[in-house]
Amino acid sequence: MPEGVFELFDEYAAAYARGERPQARAYLERAGEGADELARLLEVFVQAAPVPPPDEDTVALVGAWLEGQPPLVELRARRGVRVEDLVEALVSGLGLDPAKRAKVKRYYQQLEGGLLEPAGVAEKAWEVLGRLVPGAQEAAAWRPQQASAAGAYLRASSDAVPGAAASTGRARPALEEPDEIDRLFLSGG
Repeated sequence: MPEGVFELFDEYAAAYARGERPQARAYLERAGEGADELARLLEVFVQAAPVPPPDEDTVALVGAWLEGQPPLVELRARRGVRVEDLVEALVSGLGLDPAKRAKVKRYYQQLEGGLLEPAGVAEKAWEVLGRLVPGAQEAAAWRPQQASAAGAYLRASSDAVPGAAASTGRARPALEEPDEIDRLFLSGG
């Protein structure tokens, strides 16, 4: 059931006044059918409210984003946390098979590099990451601008031609069944 528009507006304005950075999208989702009315109220509010000064992390993240660098890498480095520390925290904190550390690391590095959709990462993984790198989920949402695909081309290979693998003697690799790690990083579960 949608929440009251004015109550949501008051909650948003109070969070903003406390120096928090409330996410308008979350409030609009909670408003349900009242989302348009709430959007108008929020628009007027943010135009009139004083802009809070940015903190050091925000300035650094914006700088990384403008340079085309993944902000999550910048945030992790600013916190002095190594990738290996995050991988260990994910494996132990989520009860994952220690033998699959390399797969967890590969997925984390894809996430950090902006190659994985942050919305596909399970909330429990974000909770573990957030303990070592507060703000990780928000930083991952800032994606570097992608390079233009104007120079892309198709490289022909035996994989592109049906039956060609058999004629070259190469076997196609078998696809693995998705496991818990795949679900944690790709389907939010």
